[in-house]
This record gives sequence, C-alpha cells and structure tokens, in this order.
Amino acid sequence: MATLLTKPSDLTASNYKKARILAFNEHVEEDVTLLVDGTVVNCFISYCPYEIEVGKFYDVELTMNLADDYELDPVEPSGLSAVKIDPGFTYLLYGELYDDKFLTFTSLNDEGIHYDHPDCNEHFVRLKVERIDASFR
Repeated sequence: MATLLTKPSDLTASNYKKARILAFNEHVEEDVTLLVDGTVVNCFISYCPYEIEVGKFYDVELTMNLADDYELDPVEPSGLSAVKIDPGFTYLLYGELYDDKFLTFTSLNDEGIHYDHPDCNEHFVRLKVERIDASFR
C-alpha cells in the first residue's frame, strides 16, 4: 500500500482512466505497475491523496513526462503500444497524433507536441517519454 500527499496538477475529469493496480516497487514508493485499457505500464505516482491497494481499480490521470529534447519520429503504422526501455520509467509509445491528443495504448494529452511538430499531426509516430506519471483522483 502507498499513500503519497503532494499538490495535484490541474486535473480534468475527462482525462481520467480506470486503472487496476498490479504491483508496487518495494524499493521505490512512487513506482506502481498499472493495467490501463488492456496494457501493463510502469508509472510514477505524482499524486495520491489516499491509500491504494494491489488488485483494486482507481480513477487515474496519466501524463507523459517528456525530456526537453524528446524524440518523436514518424514510423510505419503498426499496433498502438507502449514498449518499456529498462531500467527505469522510460517508454517508447507508438500511436497516432491527433491535434492535442496522442492515441497510443490509451488516449493521452500530447503535452504540446502538435505545436512543435505540426507535420506529424494525423500521422503514426514513435515517441520516447521519460516516464508516465499517474495522478490518482
């Protein structure tokens, strides 16, 4: 079980997903493994105002945490997926960029990528993210 109290980000109800907690990291309190829309992802807990338990479902907002020099590449369309780069929280996300949404293993806010890369809008891309943050409602 984990209880973390930090200041929440600006949360929008429509950004919440139902997620099941699969595991906690015994060495890092903020490290959680979630099942979201049929995909297992390892996330960093950025906000959690209550006790959470393995096996239970929670409303969670997922946010991509990008490096200043993040990598985004157009690629041939394939399955929407999240590929973990061990060790740590880094992922390669494969999906379609549509305006302010990135449709990968689930729909995520694109964190302004469509402004930086308008040429990639409505295209299938590979995006390297430093981590995926999970904020529990």
